[in-house]
Amino acid sequence: MDADGCVLDVGRTARRATRRQRRTILTRYTRCMVDHCPMPAHLCQIDHITNWSDGGTTDLDNLGPTCQFHNRDRYRNPAHYQLHRAGKNRWGFTYLGPRPSTRAGRAR
Repeated sequence: MDADGCVLDVGRTARRATRRQRRTILTRYTRCMVDHCPMPAHLCQIDHITNWSDGGTTDLDNLGPTCQFHNRDRYRNPAHYQLHRAGKNRWGFTYLGPRPSTRAGRAR
């Protein structure tokens, strides 16, 4: 519960984070929880650490901010991401997948 007595862990009764959960999460994170992503947390989506579709709960310890790209990519390519603790009450993901190739500067 928060200081006002409102429940912050809702289990599987709701899929989306509540307004109070989001506010609490934004005090814990400053940016997307994927390492080296510069997207500010207030512009991110609130995502489940253990996916909702895999039985994850909508509890504070299972939620964090991810930018739209990393949110979608993590679901499409779960093997490209490794979960780690980033501090008390915080999680992070390290991207392990292939780096995007660039054609800039290549001679034909």
